[in-house]
Amino acid sequence: NGITPTSILIGDFMPRLGPAAPTFIDADKAVALRISQENAKGGVFGRKISVNVYDDQANGQTQTTMATKAVEGDKIFGLIMTSATDSAYPYFKANNVPVTGFNSLPMATDRNAFSATGTPSTQYVTTAIQEKLKTLGVTSVALISHNSPSAANSARLQVVSAAASGVKNPLLILDETQGTHDATSTALRIKNSGADGAFLTMYTDGVVSIAQALKQQGVNLKGINGAGIADPVIIAKSGGALEGVNATLSTVPIGVPGHPAVRTFANGMKAAGANPYGSITGVGFVAADLMIAGLKLAGICPTREKFISALRNVDNYKGGGMLPVPISFKPGLLPNGSPVKCSWFVTVLNGQPVPDKAPTCGSIVEIATGKVVG
Repeated sequence: NGITPTSILIGDFMPRLGPAAPTFIDADKAVALRISQENAKGGVFGRKISVNVYDDQANGQTQTTMATKAVEGDKIFGLIMTSATDSAYPYFKANNVPVTGFNSLPMATDRNAFSATGTPSTQYVTTAIQEKLKTLGVTSVALISHNSPSAANSARLQVVSAAASGVKNPLLILDETQGTHDATSTALRIKNSGADGAFLTMYTDGVVSIAQALKQQGVNLKGINGAGIADPVIIAKSGGALEGVNATLSTVPIGVPGHPAVRTFANGMKAAGANPYGSITGVGFVAADLMIAGLKLAGICPTREKFISALRNVDNYKGGGMLPVPISFKPGLLPNGSPVKCSWFVTVLNGQPVPDKAPTCGSIVEIATGKVVG
């Protein structure tokens, strides 16, 4: 299963084609950077790590096909997931394949799957995003997701988060078009709803489309949270539409003082000709670091079960200095840990991504009851 006396073979799933590709751009290069750092030190117990990249196109059928090829054909040991699609997780679970990476819902329950940035959930939600919007004066938020299960789940969770934070929710859209599109009708629905803020959970190009439509329709919201817009390249292409919009980062943003690991990451990405500001590049780097951590814990004679058992006992993972707060993989509110309460926000100001001085921490709310449990 991918282990020889001198090498370890790992897979990396990411969308290089399709509407999700701009959101996940250069995530594979972030994975390669962290792997190269470890290989430069001799690898893990003398074994050098190699990575096969598989383009799942953020398509469920394609991902399932790639999973069979990676596990049965190429014999990978484990997988780094830098894709939001989760169709292949039952297959990985059935074969006990270690998975680290971008948080998809199976990472809340599948023992073999580890989110690099904290346990996701359909049972609990943090109020951090709504607390951030409240500091901007938002009292009523439109919640909009594109038409995918994971994005729709995120929007539904924010319904509960908004209620717990005392923020009204006059508009919920769960079927917005993925990627670049004419969002005029959506902008008008936001305007007519009376919302003074918006939460946009979708691929980066979709966020830009809605921000541009809002600007064109003269809709001035007090606060907008949208994925993937903390990138100078994306900001420059938006024609000023992203000014004032903030993004939630699962890792410490570039430019925050006192975080040498982030500076090393950014410099390494630039040296490799890659964009360190990509919305998932930091997550990709941490996902690779987590894979390396599991390999080290599995010992000199690693097996998939040793990897999973050892990493599942870790309760203070710091992502090599890249995470805002440590995370635990031990049972908590969920079988695989508890949701993270803190997020770091970056706001577009004068055409540049400007990080907050510190993360924003909210409360953990139980979906079924609306009660604060952490």
